[in-house]
Amino acid sequence: MIPEFLKVAICVIAEEYEELLDKLPSDIQVFTILQSGLGNFEIRLQSTTFQRFTDLISLDIQGIDYNESLKKNLTIQQKKLGGIILSVDSLYPLGLNLLYLNLERVKLTSLSATKRNKANLVIKPMNTVTNDENENKQLLNNISQSIGHRLIFLSQQNNGESDDKEILPYDVYKQEMEGYKETVGLFTGLGALTHLRIYDCDLKDISWHMFDGLNSLIHLSLEKNNLKFIPEFCFYGTPNLKVLSLANNQLLTLKSVDLAGLLMLENLDLRRNNLTFLSELSFPPFPMLKIADFRENPLDSIFPSTFEIMNTTLNLYLGGEDSKLYLQKNSFLGLCHLQILYLYNLKILVLERFIFQGMPELLQLKVQGNISSIEFDAFIDLIKLIDLNLSNCHIRKISMDAFYGLQNVKRIDLSNNELEFIPPGLFGIEQQKQLREIILSQNKLTSLPIDFFKMLRIPSRQQFDFAIVRLDGNPWDCTCLMFTWNPHLVNRLRETAPRCSTPKKLKNWGVFHALRKGGLQCRTSKKKHLKKSSIGKYNYEDNIIS
Repeated sequence: MIPEFLKVAICVIAEEYEELLDKLPSDIQVFTILQSGLGNFEIRLQSTTFQRFTDLISLDIQGIDYNESLKKNLTIQQKKLGGIILSVDSLYPLGLNLLYLNLERVKLTSLSATKRNKANLVIKPMNTVTNDENENKQLLNNISQSIGHRLIFLSQQNNGESDDKEILPYDVYKQEMEGYKETVGLFTGLGALTHLRIYDCDLKDISWHMFDGLNSLIHLSLEKNNLKFIPEFCFYGTPNLKVLSLANNQLLTLKSVDLAGLLMLENLDLRRNNLTFLSELSFPPFPMLKIADFRENPLDSIFPSTFEIMNTTLNLYLGGEDSKLYLQKNSFLGLCHLQILYLYNLKILVLERFIFQGMPELLQLKVQGNISSIEFDAFIDLIKLIDLNLSNCHIRKISMDAFYGLQNVKRIDLSNNELEFIPPGLFGIEQQKQLREIILSQNKLTSLPIDFFKMLRIPSRQQFDFAIVRLDGNPWDCTCLMFTWNPHLVNRLRETAPRCSTPKKLKNWGVFHALRKGGLQCRTSKKKHLKKSSIGKYNYEDNIIS
């Protein structure tokens, strides 16, 4: 349990850093190390550096940012020789108490194990237990912790030349394992660690034993490194991990075995990588997953049944600026608990019903991209949808029954599209019983159906339960038919009041200002229409928008 008051030390270190660190009290609990200067000298942190600070709960080490203007003039060689270097044994003394570890722009000592991504399998006859075998088991127990997954890989060193496994002499095996024990990984022994962040540390590859034995780890971030692939079962040694971020790397593909074993994972962040497709072979079971973020990947294909194995996911984010996102039938099948779905840069000629099947609990849908038209019943399977955002989609045509079945939707945003016409009956309180906000800003609309506002009124009431209708940014052709518009819904904000584009004499006039001032000379026709349709009078004097 963390005490109420902590002993904190923040050190800004330069070349003579050893003397400064030696003067620190040994019982500090929160330690931050910041590198100063140009970063053209080496600061090496080893086990002797931290051996006095065994009470540390939190350790934060931040190296020089070479992208800053003052450091950009350094040569590649100077940058290579400078900076903070963390030796492979540096964190050993902190294993008992360290909970939080943050490493930013720190050079991590490379592991010297012969095969960092694979572990050799020793093949021995299945005889009765011998002293040698007991010694072997004891050796393995000393290397690893007793709780959590244990992982052994089969050797792939034969390169297909022979199917026979090499039988390793025990003495050689023991020697290799002793060496493995010494260089198993930078984080070996940090059994209490709960949060680990490695940011911008130029990691080009990682290995399974780098995280093996981190049984208490719940948050792991490897953001902004140079990872291009994830080795198989890489995180199998972190069975209690809840948050994993691999954002801002260069990952090219995912296989189900890469992330296998993360049965407690709740949040997966894979933003800003180079993933081009996702399929049913991309993911292992994630029985606890709640949030999955794949934004800013050049995804051009989401294959059918991709997310069926992620059927507890609540929030899903897909797409990015660099590539069009293409969906197929049943792409979202199995996401039976999904509540929020964001799709960026979606490319589809006609948005049809089969695209959004399989998400009966969806509450919020946001789509941006290029959609030419929306077919009837496109969202009929999203019966619980509350917020529908289709802005910035280049929509030109929409069916009058496109929103049929959305009985719980409260907000529909169609702004920043290319709509020239709103079909009669597209919006109606009889169909969308909870609808309170319609946004049609920044389209190419010149008129609305004559009964547009009438359809938004509950038949048994004269008043509107609506909150707002946004119509600004359209080239409205101001005519006498506009006196059916409801100023109480349209003119909530002066800045968003709709304005006339034609006729020329009324250009840039506020619509209701043109009606009120008589610029359209509609008084006679207005009275006739009001008498015929029994629509109550609107108080235009209270809605002066010039």
